[in-house]
This record gives sequence, C-alpha cells and structure tokens, in this order.
Amino acid sequence: MKTLAASSEELETLFSEIGTEVLGEVSSLSEDMARVMLAEMPEAREDYLTQVALLTTARKIAEEIAMTHQLAWMSDPSLTLTEARQEWEDTRPMDEGLMMIVDRIQDSPYPIYATEELEEIAQEWAIPMWFFEGLIGAENPYRYLEEHQGIMEEGANIRFLREVQ
Repeated sequence: MKTLAASSEELETLFSEIGTEVLGEVSSLSEDMARVMLAEMPEAREDYLTQVALLTTARKIAEEIAMTHQLAWMSDPSLTLTEARQEWEDTRPMDEGLMMIVDRIQDSPYPIYATEELEEIAQEWAIPMWFFEGLIGAENPYRYLEEHQGIMEEGANIRFLREVQ
C-alpha cells in the first residue's frame, strides 16, 4: 500500500510511483533470475533461441512477482485508514512466517544465514536485532514470542506505516 488517495491527480501520482517501483523491481529480479538460470544452464549461452527463451521466462516470472508484491493490497486505493489496515492485516505475512525462519535456523546444525542476512530479516519484520537474536536463541521461541508480543505488534504497526507512506 503506497498512499491513500482521493483526487485524480493524487491517483495519477500514486500509479506513476507504483509503476516506477514495479519497473525497478522487475529489472532487478529479472537480472538476478537470468544470472541464476544461466549459471544452472550454461548450455543456454551457446544457443541464441534458448538464451532468449530463458531471459523471457526470467522477465515474465519477475513481472509476476513484482506485480503480486506491489499490487496485492490494491483493491481500492480510496480506502479509509481503518479499512486499509484491516485489508493489510488480512493479507500480511503472519508472525508464523517469522517463526518458520526461526525454526529453520534452530533446526540447522550449522549457520544458514550470515549476520547481514539476519539483520535484513529483522529490518524487514521491523523488529530489533536483540529481539530476533533472543528469539533464535530461545529454548522455546513460541513462548519467547508470546512474552514479547508487544514488540511484534509494534513491528506490524511499522510495516503497515511503511506501506501507506
């Protein structure tokens, strides 16, 4: 969710900004996907048609991901703040998504994320790093989460506000 708009000028600005963001995300994602696909299929570099098909596929997948990511909230850009929050609550990743990451980290016999990646996850979820580290290190992370539910609620508030700005 980018902005709660009412006038046609505001809507035009809103959709222009979203279009620019989608374009940037598509470009970035398609480059990354093409690089990975070409690394996994080096024979595609030798055949022009195969390479074009691979690059086209990467672009189409990137477009789908970007459109889903950018426009999933947009059923009515003129929602009130309360309605927008309710819609966001209905479609946002639930706390269980963070707990799945924590479970994977705890179940792994070796570190699966670099410190930078953990910091990015904490930033994405809008939680303090000390809380995320405590969650990962907790004997019972679900109890730890329950004991610190206020932090998760504040993180949800921050993530929502990121969307409406």
